[in-house]
Amino acid sequence: MKFSNIAFLALCSSIFVVSLSATDLSKKGPMSFEDYDTDKNGFVSESEFYDLRAKKMELKAQQGMPMKNAGNAPSFEYFDSNGDKQLSKIELLEGQMKHMSEKKSQKGMGQGMKNSN
Repeated sequence: MKFSNIAFLALCSSIFVVSLSATDLSKKGPMSFEDYDTDKNGFVSESEFYDLRAKKMELKAQQGMPMKNAGNAPSFEYFDSNGDKQLSKIELLEGQMKHMSEKKSQKGMGQGMKNSN
């Protein structure tokens, strides 16, 4: 009986750990608030923000697809509009939308400048 309880607890623990690490870092586009909020307290800390970014960059590099312009990615402060050192869901979403809008407006710049030689 003791062994089956231990085995059951081990199984439950492993399922819990797998579900915590089930964030799909390979998907394109911005990560969800829930992906960033690893401690599930309703806010994203600076360390949660940069930890997830680093994990995504590492995964992309391992897949042979390093993230282009990762050095130009917006900082935590870019998203933290009220300066309270934590991101609410609204702050993250608004920052992501603002960043995507900025990228979209810059995307067309420089096209048509190919050398015709």
